[in-house]
Amino acid sequence: MNKTHGSFRLLLLLSIALWLLIGCADNGRANPNGQTAVLPSPRPATTLQPTFTPQATAGPLPSLTPPPPRPTAVPSTPIPFADTVFELRYQIPALSLDRRLQGNVASEIVAVDETTGLSRQRSNQAGIMLELRAALPAMKLEPLPADCPGCVSVTYDMPGLDVSGSGWLQDPVLLASIENYLTAALGPHFPPDTVVGLRRAASPYAPAHSVALTSDGRIWTWLATEAQVSSPGEAATDLLSLSLLPDLPLTDLQPTYAADCAGSPLETLLIRRSDIAWEGEIVCPEMALPDTLLPLYLELDQRLAAKTADVSLPRPALPFPLDGLVDYRRADGSQLTLLADGTLIGIDTSSNVFTGTLTSTSPLSLTATLVRSNLLQPGLRTFTAAPSAMPQTILVVRGPTGVLDGQWDTLPDREIFVTLNNLLADLIGGGPADPAAPQPEAEETAVSTTIAPSPTP
Repeated sequence: MNKTHGSFRLLLLLSIALWLLIGCADNGRANPNGQTAVLPSPRPATTLQPTFTPQATAGPLPSLTPPPPRPTAVPSTPIPFADTVFELRYQIPALSLDRRLQGNVASEIVAVDETTGLSRQRSNQAGIMLELRAALPAMKLEPLPADCPGCVSVTYDMPGLDVSGSGWLQDPVLLASIENYLTAALGPHFPPDTVVGLRRAASPYAPAHSVALTSDGRIWTWLATEAQVSSPGEAATDLLSLSLLPDLPLTDLQPTYAADCAGSPLETLLIRRSDIAWEGEIVCPEMALPDTLLPLYLELDQRLAAKTADVSLPRPALPFPLDGLVDYRRADGSQLTLLADGTLIGIDTSSNVFTGTLTSTSPLSLTATLVRSNLLQPGLRTFTAAPSAMPQTILVVRGPTGVLDGQWDTLPDREIFVTLNNLLADLIGGGPADPAAPQPEAEETAVSTTIAPSPTP
């Protein structure tokens, strides 16, 4: 037994020695440089699970930009473009004038004529609306008199500002501005029973003004700047205007009669008959109006002249007068003018003025003869053309289509010029005849006249 036990001990010692030799050999293994590598000691056993450790980076971590905030949802409420910004009402009961303006958020202004039912809408009126929004709250309105149908009544309302007002407007600037805008949108206003009406826009010489002849013979005249319309004139059944209406060729009239005259306002003429009505625009009636409308227009002009006498400025005279029918200017400097009432005005070569009357024929007969001669053309070039180096003969005639004219270096061989030369010679006392005019033999002229010349200083 001892022998066996001793053998076991010997075997155990040999095993331990062999294990130690192997470990020393590994610990002493040389590296390629000839140095002995030291083996690390074994790690102790762990009971905790290993945790992740991020590797070190070469530089600082980049800063992260936070995402933009998400926009707040906008409610889909539509803009109230149709909402009213202001409303203005303009009334003159005596004239049955009742008009209204209404502006909305979309800068649109609607003009309404409550009397006729006519309405017009205008867009892009932001500038006008700004002016009105500033002017309306500052408008001074006096209480309306108890019984004043001719007083201008204004009512306004501005819902967004909670501002409103009503009363008698007397500011001439605001009166003219409101009347002008309403007229531009709806046309001029005349009383409903108007048979003849004329409205002139404002000019450098006078504010806007109107005249209306109603079917009962009353004459209304008013200014756009006056706060109270005067009572109409006395009824008159023998007015020239009424007597001329049945014979006016309304179907032959043009919608516009206009000439280029500085400072001449736009005019609107209205003529109503039981069977037909005509409304036309006129600019510079002196140089554009036809002879068919002249008598009627002259009567209306006379009424307006009295109304505007205190508020108008003198207007420069035009080469052809408003009541002129014929203007004949010879190359020698003498001149003959025939007016609508038959008056003849002559000027000799020394600028002496003579007047007379055409008695044997109507002025319209003479103008008709001149128009039928086919010597004249529309366009009125004689007063606007550049002056010629050679003295010229000029003839201007107001005919049924307007004003016609012509000019000649050498006068045509036509009998009508013989008539004009004889009229001028009789008027100025046998002055020299136009050397360029044909000399007639002993025969009577187409128009015989009786003239009583009277020198005018």
